[in-house]
Amino acid sequence: MGPQAATNLKGSQRLGSYLHRLRTGYGYSLRRVEERARAEGGEIDNSQLSRYEKGICYPSFDKLRVLASVFNVSIQSFSDVVELEAYESLKPEAGQPRQLLEDGTEALRSGDSARAFACYERALEILLDESSAPAERRELLGEVRVHQAVALSRLGKLSLAEQELRNALRKPEELGDSLRVRAVVTLASIHAQQGERFLSELEAGRAYEMARAAGLDRMAVMALHILAKDLCEQGRHREAIERFRETARLYEECGEHFEATRVRVNIGSNYVSMGKVREGIRLLRSTKEEARVAGHRRLEALSWSHLGEAYYQLKDLKRARGCFRESDTLAGQHKHNDVLFLNAFYEWRMAVTEDNPTRVKIALGRLKVLRSTLERRFPEVEEFDRYVERRRAHA
Repeated sequence: MGPQAATNLKGSQRLGSYLHRLRTGYGYSLRRVEERARAEGGEIDNSQLSRYEKGICYPSFDKLRVLASVFNVSIQSFSDVVELEAYESLKPEAGQPRQLLEDGTEALRSGDSARAFACYERALEILLDESSAPAERRELLGEVRVHQAVALSRLGKLSLAEQELRNALRKPEELGDSLRVRAVVTLASIHAQQGERFLSELEAGRAYEMARAAGLDRMAVMALHILAKDLCEQGRHREAIERFRETARLYEECGEHFEATRVRVNIGSNYVSMGKVREGIRLLRSTKEEARVAGHRRLEALSWSHLGEAYYQLKDLKRARGCFRESDTLAGQHKHNDVLFLNAFYEWRMAVTEDNPTRVKIALGRLKVLRSTLERRFPEVEEFDRYVERRRAHA
C-alpha cells in the first residue's frame, strides 16, 4: 500500500487491533514504543499511537515504516491486515468455537479460503472473550490459530501467516503433535512461496519425519507435496512429476480431493515446463473441468493460466490470450492476485512479440500494480523484477 492510499484512509479498527496486539505481545507501553521509534529514526508519540490503535486515524507510510522496524514485521503485513476487512461480511454472526472451526476447515478443504478465514476469526474472537476451562480453551485456541494461519497463507498473506505460526509454535502447551506438524508444514510451504528454497526443503523434511513418527499420514503427504514443488523449482521436472503423482494418490486416499486436484494442476504445468506441451494441455484441460465441477474457482483459474502458458509456447497467441482472459474473469472475482499477475506477465510477453506498444504499456501498468500486492515469488515475478531493475539502472 503506497503513501497516498494510506493517507486517504481515516482509520482502521482492524489495523488498530493488530498494532495493539503487536505492542502488548512485546510487553511495550505506549511510551516505550515512542522511545523505540525515536531509536529507529522516527517520531511517533504515544498519543498518536493510541489513536492508531483505536482506529481513529491511519498512520502515514513513514510512520508505518517506523512501526514495522519497532515490531520487526514487514510493511506488507500492515497492508494485508487492512485488506482482510474485505472478508468481514463473510464472518458468521454467532456460533460455538468448535463448530466454527469445523465449518472453517470444511471451507478450506473446498478451496474457499476467504470463508475459512472468516470462520476462524469469529472462533478466535469468541474464545478470547469467554471464560472456558483453561486447558480446553488453550488447546482449541492453538488449533484455531494454526488453521487460521493456513487460511492466511492460501489468501496470499504470507507474512501474517508466518507470524501467526511462529507465535503458535512458541506456545507448545497449546499444540499437540498434529498441530505442531501442521504448523511446520505450513511454514515450509510459506518459505517455498517466498522463494526461500533451502528453508522450505529443510522444514518440509523435518515435518515429514515428525509426521511419520507420529503416524500422521495426511501431514506426511502435505510435506511430500512441498518437497515435490522444491524439485520442480530446481528444474527436476521428471522427478517432480513422479513425486506429484504419488502425492495426488495419497491425497485421494486421505479424502483430500481439493489438494489432489491442486497437485494434478502442478503435474500438467510441469509437463509444459519440460517441453511436453501437448501432454500438459491434455492434463490441464482435465483439471480445469475437474475444478469447475467441484467449484474450486482458484484451481480453475490457475488451470486456465497454465493452459495459456502452453499455447504461448506453441505460439498460438489467439488461444493463449483467450485462456488468460478466462482466468482473469475467475481470478478477478476472488482477488487471486498471483494468478492475475501470471496472466498479465504473458499478456506483456505477447504484446512485445506482436510489437504492440499500447498493449505493452497496459500490461506493464497492470504488472506494477499487482506486483506491489504480492509476497509470493515465482519465476515470472523474478523475471519482472529483473526487468524493473534493468530499467532503473539505465534511467
